[in-house]
Amino acid sequence: MRWLPASLAALAAGLVFAAPLAAAPPPTYADVAHVFNDKCTGCHTEGGIAPFSLRSAKEAKAHAQLIKIMTQANAMPPWPPARDSMAFVGQSARQLTAQEKDLIARWVAGGAKLGPHVTLPAKKAAPKGLVLQPRAAYMPHPAVGLDDYHCTMLDPKLTQGRMVTAAQVFPGRQSIVHHAIMFEVRGAGAAAARARDKATGGKGWTCFGGPGVADDDNDHGHWLGVWVPGKVNDAFPAGTGMSLPKGAVIVLQIHYNLIHKAQPDLTRVSLRFAPVGTKVKPLETKQYFAPIELPCPAGIKNPLCNRAAAIRYLGKAYGPDAAATPDGLLQFCGKRLPAAAGPTTTCDRKLDGATTIYAVLGHMHMRGLDIRVELSPGRPGSTLMHMPAWNFHWQDFYALKKPVFAPAGSTVRVTCRFDNSPLKQPVIGTKRLLPRYVLWGEGTTDEMCLGVLQTGVTAP
Repeated sequence: MRWLPASLAALAAGLVFAAPLAAAPPPTYADVAHVFNDKCTGCHTEGGIAPFSLRSAKEAKAHAQLIKIMTQANAMPPWPPARDSMAFVGQSARQLTAQEKDLIARWVAGGAKLGPHVTLPAKKAAPKGLVLQPRAAYMPHPAVGLDDYHCTMLDPKLTQGRMVTAAQVFPGRQSIVHHAIMFEVRGAGAAAARARDKATGGKGWTCFGGPGVADDDNDHGHWLGVWVPGKVNDAFPAGTGMSLPKGAVIVLQIHYNLIHKAQPDLTRVSLRFAPVGTKVKPLETKQYFAPIELPCPAGIKNPLCNRAAAIRYLGKAYGPDAAATPDGLLQFCGKRLPAAAGPTTTCDRKLDGATTIYAVLGHMHMRGLDIRVELSPGRPGSTLMHMPAWNFHWQDFYALKKPVFAPAGSTVRVTCRFDNSPLKQPVIGTKRLLPRYVLWGEGTTDEMCLGVLQTGVTAP
């Protein structure tokens, strides 16, 4: 046997007999708290809309296994746009990185230990600019399942038109305010909003698909701003703004989700304006519709499974314009029945002029499954936004990280897929509705397929 030199023998002995290195201790709540605070506490906070707080070490520990399951499945924090969507502003602030998910998983696997006490910084921001609030607090009540959709008029009382550069919502009761939409309403719509405000004594009115007081057109939508828990950006792109003319009002639509006890809510909004005389590139919200023609599932017996009866229902509920809309959309999109009837709908529309696209939003109601908005479909990278698991309660305007220039004649396509089966029907109060022939409409029991683009009024 050949002997090793003494130095190598000593080294070998050290390798064999040295004590193993101590394993790193598992992470504690103190190690993961900053991740929860940055990515989760927009909802999961004391008095928030979520069922438990992640600012509390003990509550986080109590839900540790659920936290691991939901974060590993990319279900939480919610980020509805799929990977084939374009990159959006604030995306990294809403999604967990691979390292953050691994840290959470190791914390749970190690027993979700609390560790030393940690104090997390507060995340509340003070309103800036013109602050508006309803004349009276509103007590929500369940109307659609556990949900209530309520509109209130806010009057900025502008003496001259201004350019809004940021629109922000400050929920009064974070435990029940799930999302909010600010609609800019002008002209006859503003007069109608003032009349409804007066008739209700400032308490507002029930609404769902829109403000209920103004008609949109293709080139002017009323969306001024959208807020959801965890929203990280309320300002429009630098150097841009939305026009708010003299005499216009804001209709604030709030979705209340009453998984927590209903309490009076007084939600405020703030508007920031460009200084008078400052050159600001105006933005516009353009809307792209597709027809809705959802027949009843086989075997369902309901008089409203007949399309003509469903049209009459729309007319009775919302007036003659609503009854004419389904046929108008078919004609606008070049569709015909019966080919247009079914769970998937789409519509193409060409841009009249060149423009720049800054943000995109998709909108359906309760039966929606999937929505996609595309620019010049058929080419690689044509998808602006795709939500393959639609959830009405998580709609938002998504600002493109890199605005997209669209030449005149470019095609914008919106495509939606729905499920009109018995289990996807809206619940009104405690009763799930019977399936019917569903058409385009403003109400809870109707549907929409709508893409909204926030664009520059003129090309760069």
